[in-house]
Amino acid sequence: MITVEEIRKKAERLYRQVLQTNVTGETIFPLTIRSNKRLSSDFTVMRQEIAQVMAGSKDRIGYGYTVVSKTVNTRRHGSQDMPDSIVFETKEDYLKFIGKQKEYVRFEQDYSLIQKNLPQLPSRWLEKNVMMIVQYHQQWESLIKVCQWFLHEFKPDIYYIRELPISVHTKFIEGHKKILKSLLDTLIPWLINREATEFEKRYHLKYNQPLIRYRFLDATIQSGIPYDDLGVPLEQFGNNPLNCEKVIIVENKMNYLTFPKVKSAICIWGGGFAIENLKWVPWLKDKEIYYWSDLDAQGFQMLSQLRGYYPQTQSFLMGRKVLEQFKDFIVAGTPCKAENLPGLQAEEYELYQYLQKENLRLEQERIPQTYIDRIVN
Repeated sequence: MITVEEIRKKAERLYRQVLQTNVTGETIFPLTIRSNKRLSSDFTVMRQEIAQVMAGSKDRIGYGYTVVSKTVNTRRHGSQDMPDSIVFETKEDYLKFIGKQKEYVRFEQDYSLIQKNLPQLPSRWLEKNVMMIVQYHQQWESLIKVCQWFLHEFKPDIYYIRELPISVHTKFIEGHKKILKSLLDTLIPWLINREATEFEKRYHLKYNQPLIRYRFLDATIQSGIPYDDLGVPLEQFGNNPLNCEKVIIVENKMNYLTFPKVKSAICIWGGGFAIENLKWVPWLKDKEIYYWSDLDAQGFQMLSQLRGYYPQTQSFLMGRKVLEQFKDFIVAGTPCKAENLPGLQAEEYELYQYLQKENLRLEQERIPQTYIDRIVN
């Protein structure tokens, strides 16, 4: 026999549907919950089960569910009135039973506020996200202000989040990115950078950009810059082409710092998979690019990734000859399961498979500086 607690749990699971009717205008009351559990075969226990359900019903306590019974003929006990279904006749009965009366009133107020101030928000969003409307009850006035700014006053690439001229507290947007992403993706799809997942990049706001660190390997191309080792925000680096012919990307910091002079060249510190940042530097497409990493599976993964941005990239000191020449310095690598590495040349891919299978690494800093100087010069 269904219990009062089980009725409550079933009713609570229907709450989202009840909220959605506020959006769709549908009527689902009276709302029926089937009483489909078997009654006990023990007559005394059976009567107690029925009595407990009846004691919690609207007939007894003045609100909640009504028990609809049907007459059942039993072999042992003859004709008996048994609960057949549980019915909430009105929305008020239902809400009071599950303790959501005040919350539902707040939902109605917030729903009206959203409709009035964001008429561009389609009903499909409201219907799908009724629980979000409930969740962010005290934040809707501020959420609406943010959305209205993006709808009517948006200016790209000018503001950091904290600088936006919106009358909300300075950390509000940072603390509500999830709900704002859902709203803005729906309200301003034509303004979105869909390739970006980070909030600031997706909605064209300024952000704390990674620094591209690079060295001039030829003083004649510094163009009056008094420093030969600089860290520059990614956007500035991408928007200001350097007067060089060659770009050498080196993963290890010490190898970057000690890389020898090269005519008309700069050296960029790659710093691991941070090379992804370099795909936003369009002027690199016109340069000779050389890439030098550890001789291991991850090094060839990064080479493959870089060639995806700049197919002209050449590897440097990443061949089998180097591996064999410095075999005494080989150590255990980090396991790697990647199989498909587009862009690698046949010899590179063969070496990648060997390093992957044997889990080997020759760290680039193990290669003597004298050897590097000789190869470069």
